[in-house]
Amino acid sequence: MSFLLIPLKLSLYLNKQGNETEGKFTLRFLGIPLFSRKIPEDKTDEKEKKEEKAEKKDKFSLERILKILKLFKESLPYIYGLMTSIYNAVTIEKFSVNMNLGMESPADTALFTGYIWSFTYPLNALTRIDVNINPDFQRRVLDGNFQMDVNIRLIGIVVEAIKAYTKKPVRELIKEVRQ
Repeated sequence: MSFLLIPLKLSLYLNKQGNETEGKFTLRFLGIPLFSRKIPEDKTDEKEKKEEKAEKKDKFSLERILKILKLFKESLPYIYGLMTSIYNAVTIEKFSVNMNLGMESPADTALFTGYIWSFTYPLNALTRIDVNINPDFQRRVLDGNFQMDVNIRLIGIVVEAIKAYTKKPVRELIKEVRQ
């Protein structure tokens, strides 16, 4: 059970230049990669997923959606405890955005860039974020890099998940959603 005290580390890196997007997602425990994916995935995987979705029929009717919403309302107090523990367990280590932004008119580019700057600089005082927006007044463009590293402490999440699962409305909600 002591392994729950050691945080998981999630890393996400995305890079977009023109029409090309590439990136990598990694999940590490004790510095050992447990799960790693390149973005975008291979085209063969996408074809298999589309075939599986085509085979699986839509099972959601209006009655079933209303039943799920009713069960969600009943289990909300227990789910709220779980969501609070998830919020408290997540620590952002690094959040970095470097983006070139250009819109159709230079005025729109300046206005939109100003809005982004006005939101990010106050956030920088509160958290560890690094947002660099470079306006391009000559052309329409959206290119850049995004990098995020997050630590997750599992002990609180596991405890709250067990507490929530012991409640009948939560179990019924999970059962209904899985059908």
